[in-house]
Amino acid sequence: MNSTDPLLQPLSLEEIEELEDFLASDSTPEECMTSMDMLDGYMTALIAGPEVPHPDVWISYIWDQENGEEPAYLSDDEASVVREYLLRHMNSIAVQFEEDPEDFLPLYERREYIDEDEIAFAVEDWALGFTMGMELTHESWKPFFSDDEAAVLAFPMFVLGRITDDYDSMSDDDRDDLVRRMPDFVIRIHEYWRERK
Repeated sequence: MNSTDPLLQPLSLEEIEELEDFLASDSTPEECMTSMDMLDGYMTALIAGPEVPHPDVWISYIWDQENGEEPAYLSDDEASVVREYLLRHMNSIAVQFEEDPEDFLPLYERREYIDEDEIAFAVEDWALGFTMGMELTHESWKPFFSDDEAAVLAFPMFVLGRITDDYDSMSDDDRDDLVRRMPDFVIRIHEYWRERK
């Protein structure tokens, strides 16, 4: 990693909390992604998937997936800092997959949570964010979902993000197994697309 480039510096825990506070604030549109876990899942899908859109496109989608509404920043400085934080977090995921994809871990595996419920919410947000990343570039994902062997790799994200009805019908052990295996499924999704690029 080029340590002299400020946009390649991973966010500190304090900066992650600062960005998460902004996501959940009244400054953002109603449809905004509301947590760092959701944002991390979303960005991971873009990096591990078939294409990364221009930053103006993927950043806009964070705020509002349908109407293109933007945050009501308090100042130009705040807008600049938020954009910098988003780019740095995206870049840190990209560097992870470029340099050491086998050691990839979702953000929820690298943070501390108060209790099991909070962890469950974090996993759900992350998985939902991943599906939102796939949705943004859904045309490019079509070959993946046309391949039955590959498509099953996205199953944990749809279940744990509660996109499908499978979540409530599964046992706790089965859900825990999906959570445990999800990072490996993401690594395999990345391998699928890397082989085709």
